[in-house]
Amino acid sequence: MCSRFLGSLALVIGPALAIGLAAACTARAEIVIVDADAIYPEGPVWQNGKLLYVEYGGPGVKIWNGKGTGVYWKSEHCGPAGLIAYGRNHLLVACYDANMLVELDELGKPLRTIDKDSAGKSFIGPNDFAADGTGGVYFSASGVYDIKAPITGTVLYLSPKGRVTEVANTIHYSNGLTVSRDGKTLLVAEDLAGRILAFPIDADGTLGPRTVWARLRDLAPPVPGEDAYNGPDGLKLGPDGNYYIAQNGSGRVLVVSGDKRLVRIISVATPYVTNMNFGSEGANTVYITGVFDPWKAPFPGAVYRWSP
Repeated sequence: MCSRFLGSLALVIGPALAIGLAAACTARAEIVIVDADAIYPEGPVWQNGKLLYVEYGGPGVKIWNGKGTGVYWKSEHCGPAGLIAYGRNHLLVACYDANMLVELDELGKPLRTIDKDSAGKSFIGPNDFAADGTGGVYFSASGVYDIKAPITGTVLYLSPKGRVTEVANTIHYSNGLTVSRDGKTLLVAEDLAGRILAFPIDADGTLGPRTVWARLRDLAPPVPGEDAYNGPDGLKLGPDGNYYIAQNGSGRVLVVSGDKRLVRIISVATPYVTNMNFGSEGANTVYITGVFDPWKAPFPGAVYRWSP
């Protein structure tokens, strides 16, 4: 796939730059399938030497110990879409279908649910998380997945003291999000708009006015014959200082530098890449989740481990 991408890209940016990208794109890499039977996997988290991830079409949260997989937490009607380490060995689960967050303790036991902000307002479709480095957590509530529907996506902030505040709205399906390396900016994937937004972070965790950080079509033009949508899904700041963007519809993760240069493309077999995260070796181990067909149950997918 990498060679097909570069061949098409050469027509857009010229052969010289495409050849320059080839070194990064074709660098020696290894992709291992961690779970070939995942059902719409999302939100991988490396915790205590194990990989945890949710299955939107499965039982809840699964765990991989390096040898095999098992069920860590099970819940009907949750429809989990995101997962993040929280507090002391706890987890937060984004229950997309149930419109709530669930906090699990270190044994996988539910401790509490959050289904409203501190003003009593419900949120729709909680999807993904980003820690702010001070004990607080940002999370997206995507709203309605329809390019023609009213724009209802939001971002909320769960403060270290437990207060939940809506800090951004009118985002066209807010999805993955991450805090910048200097901790001063929140980047948010605006899925249905095909771009990444940037919000300055204020001292109290609230957000300032948005700007467009990058459009995916400018970072990596679509490959002919693939899904023309190619919106951003999961979004992470890597230990190497680069930003990792799951491009949902192109079967790839875009690795982009802080100055918005395409550094590398990681291609996997599942066209709809949902998210990624990093293992104990930092950016030398990237766990990637993806789906073959997100529109047709039972939503078969896979979890991969990528190493350069």
